[in-house]
Parts: sequence; structure tokens; C-alpha cells
Amino acid sequence: MPDAQWVAGVALTQVVHLTGVELDVGAADTNALHIDYNLTCGRHRWLHVIDPGVPWAMENQCSHPPSIPPPPGKCRDGVTVVALKESDAINELRGVGDLMGLVVERVTTPVEGMQRAIADRSLRWIGVQGAPTRRRVDTAIARFYNAVRLTGSAVGKTVGLGATVAVRRSEPISGSRLGSRVQAAINATWGDELERRGNELRIEMGLRDAEGNPVRVTPDGLAAEFPLAGSRVVVLVHGLGRTEGCWLGKTDQVGLWERLAANPAMTPVMVRYNTGKHVSENGEELARLLERVWRSWPTHIESVALVGHSMGGLVIRSACHIGQAEQHGWVDTVDKVVTVGTPHLGAPLEKAANVVSWGLRATPESSPLSDFLDARSVGIKDLRFGATVEDDWRGAEPDALLRNTVTEVPLLEGVDHHFVAAVITSDPEHPVGALVGDLMVRPGSGVGRGRRRQIDATDVRVLGGRRHFDLLHDPEVQDQVTEWLS
Repeated sequence: MPDAQWVAGVALTQVVHLTGVELDVGAADTNALHIDYNLTCGRHRWLHVIDPGVPWAMENQCSHPPSIPPPPGKCRDGVTVVALKESDAINELRGVGDLMGLVVERVTTPVEGMQRAIADRSLRWIGVQGAPTRRRVDTAIARFYNAVRLTGSAVGKTVGLGATVAVRRSEPISGSRLGSRVQAAINATWGDELERRGNELRIEMGLRDAEGNPVRVTPDGLAAEFPLAGSRVVVLVHGLGRTEGCWLGKTDQVGLWERLAANPAMTPVMVRYNTGKHVSENGEELARLLERVWRSWPTHIESVALVGHSMGGLVIRSACHIGQAEQHGWVDTVDKVVTVGTPHLGAPLEKAANVVSWGLRATPESSPLSDFLDARSVGIKDLRFGATVEDDWRGAEPDALLRNTVTEVPLLEGVDHHFVAAVITSDPEHPVGALVGDLMVRPGSGVGRGRRRQIDATDVRVLGGRRHFDLLHDPEVQDQVTEWLS
């Protein structure tokens, strides 16, 4: 883009001329010399407005918060706007500080509740005469845990601020393989809360390369990342608590991404997203991301194939439903959907967590533990029965005991759907294998065939002697997926 360039420095700086051209981060309006709010969304903290006509005149330069337009009369047409964007390392370290406060809050709340319940039971025998004593005990407990939470929050903020000063030039947490895995696990557990708090550790959906770096979804960005882009695009969507790294090979194993990249007829692209959000929310974001990819792809796209592992399969089905409803162009090019270990009909571990949480509410002393367990992300809860659309959870009680509110969403017509499931027993038909599946997903759910719900896939296959997280590096699974895609 001729009107934009990136300048490296202590902070990442974007320089754009006010020509009204739409950028990735927003647009600028030259007529009113007003900076569009979208330009300053995300992690932009300040704008610096400079008049190139008289760059030495300090009165023609001003810094101001993003929400405040530059002073009228200070700048002429053709000014340059410098948007200072703090480095990802600084933002994510600030997020770590906020995360510490969240962890302290989530841990201390159930402990406080249990102590209150125990104290109440112990003092109950005193009767009415002991009411003042109970009030004093309750007050002491409240003051203690409020102090703990306040201290935890203060320490977290101090750590975050101190770290941003000390490591301004360091690599962001998400920039390393280990850091991205930890971030993904945190997002899986509390990703919805991170999103609500605006925590910088939350993962924003986007494309990633094999090194884990973000890929700009613009014509120039995609052309630079995929110089040999073909007309057949294969989109890879990971599962709960994972990153795009699950598609890559290990030291002694080849990954599915390498297998597909070696085929000149296919161009694989990998997605990273916050798995703690609702599946339907991620489905909506994926649908819009694919629309941007479809519009910006370096060459004409003839066909799109979607491959999802675990939760990724549900997100794909949701994206197809939303994309079709919004009449996205990419939907008409989809010809294959492949899911590997996807809980189409629900995951037994999430159902078990729901039952355990319900059981813990039986006594006042254990009820706080139920609250702690119920604080898991809505993304995890969507796996209970395989929720894919907003109607599946909107207005429903998320922690009701095994209440199935999932509606049936039809598959895309004219598209081949292939489902792979696995069991830990060598015999796929063994009763134990049918009961425990691959330790995460039962075979019936993995292929969409249950007693009450049926998802009519084109092909299904159940493999024996496999565990859930080993599927993507299993040669037979890769062979099957590659055959279907071909």
C-alpha cells in the first residue's frame, strides 16, 4: 500500500497519509481532519499529528488521546498521522498483571465461601444469642479476603507496569511456541472473561504462519505470505486450548500442514482463535475472516476445504451456517468439510463437569466449589452437547443439569462432509471403546450418530487404538484426510 509504511522503534509505528484510503486498522477523514475511531481501536494508545509543510514548527505538532481530534487550524491538508502502537510484548505483559488479579479472585472466592459456610455451621449451636459473634466472624472473613483480592490486584498491576518498563524490546509472550501454548490454555479456561475485561492476553482470531506470526489479511499481506497461492484453499481450525501448532510436525513426525503444503494443488492456511468464547461467536468471526480471505486472495479461488480438529469442527459448522445466512461469497466455493475428533453430539467430560458441579451444590460447604467449577469458559460449556449457533445458548441457564438446548443446524448442501473419530481400544467396535472413545470424544459423537440426533455425513470412519490428541499426527488419519481432500 503506497500510503502506508511501518517504522520500527521502541513502539511499533504506523505512518499513513490522510488520503481517505481504508487501512487494516481503520480509515482517516481528510475533510474534517478527524481521525476515525477505528484507526485507534485495539492496542493503539496515542496519535501524533504532524504537518509536513512546516515539520519544524512545534505549534503544528500535537499529541492527543485517540478519542480527541487534532485542534482545528493547526494542520493543513495532507498532514501525516502517526499512530503509535505499543508492542505486543508490552500489552501482553500488562495482560499478565490483570490475569494475576483474575486468578486471585477466582481462587479466593470459593475458599472464602467455604470458610463462611464452615463458620456458620460451627456457630449455629450458639443460637440467637450468638448473632453478634457470627457478624464479627463474617466481617473478619470479608475483610481478610477483600484485602487478599485487593493485594492480588495491586501486585498484578504493579507487575504488569513494571514488566512493560523493563522489557520494552522483548518478544511477546505469544511469540514463542511455549508462550502461545500457555496463552491458548488460559484462553480456553477463561477466554470469555478475558474478552469481557479487555485483557491483552485474549487471542484475536486471525491467520498464522508456521512460525506463529500473524498474517495480514490484505491483498499485499496474503501475496507476501503465499507467493505460490493456488486456487484451492484448505483452512485448518484447531481445537480447545490449542494453537495452529497442532497442525505442524514434531521432531519425528510430519504434520498435516506439511503434507498439504507439499501438494502444489493445495494452499493450507491456519487459524488461531480464542477457544474460551462461544462456538457461535467464533463461528461468526471465522465466517467474516474467510470472507476477507476470499476477497483478498492473490488468485481466483475455485474451491475451499475446511478441516477442523475437536472444537474446530464445531466452529467450522457454525461458520458455514452464518456465512450462508449472510450470503458470503466463500460459502459457494466450499466443497469439502473434514472434522477430526469433533464432539458433534457433545463431550462426556463436559457433561461430567456439569454433573459434578450440580452435586457440589448439595451442601453449603461444597457449594463454593461448584461456583468455581462453573466459572469455566462458555466455550468449554458449548462442548456439552455440541452447541454451534447463538440460539443454542441465548436465554438458557448454562449450568442447568444436563439440559440439552442444542438445535439442529443443517449441513451445507452439495458439500461433502467427512468425520473421523477414534477409540482407545484396538477394536473400534469394542464396548469399552464405545464408552470412553478417544478419552475425550465418544465415537458416536465424533461421527454424528446418536440415539436421538443424527448428522448425515458423506463419509465417517472410526479408528481403533488412538487417543484424542494423537490424531493429527497419526499417519493413517493424515492419509485419510488427504485422500478426502484430494
